[in-house]
Amino acid sequence: MKVGDKVVRWLAGQIPMPLKVTKVTGTTVECGPWTFDLATGAEIDEDLGWGPPPRMTGSFIVSEEG
Repeated sequence: MKVGDKVVRWLAGQIPMPLKVTKVTGTTVECGPWTFDLATGAEIDEDLGWGPPPRMTGSFIVSEEG
């Protein structure tokens, strides 16, 4: 995954939200204000306690191609 790639954020696994990758680090992908785990795609939100397993998350990203 690289900056500029198009991804789809799936809210609750049911609601698609198209996004563009704005930053990639060794462990995370950022799409504007949202941060996701690079390995799993799980949204990381410290305020909500979301993150990759073993934590729970309310959304995840996949590449636009699937």
